[in-house]
Amino acid sequence: MPYNYKGDLYKYEIVEKLQDRGYNVQSVHALNKIMEEMGLLIHYGNGWETTDKGAKFSMWHKGVFNSDVWHPELVDEIIKYLNN
Repeated sequence: MPYNYKGDLYKYEIVEKLQDRGYNVQSVHALNKIMEEMGLLIHYGNGWETTDKGAKFSMWHKGVFNSDVWHPELVDEIIKYLNN
């Protein structure tokens, strides 16, 4: 279920959408690693912090620790990244 009326998605929902489209993303941790490679997240302590680049896909802002809600457009951005 989307997080709110705008359709924001939890990370596990993003993983499901990627799997439905045939991408081998097996877990939220794997998604976090992909998002780190894309420059959207930084591994920080025991969690993940949103970067400036990642903030445009989040309902929150830069520096949010363990942000778990993301705009649906992120799915397309991840697919573009995985295809390159």
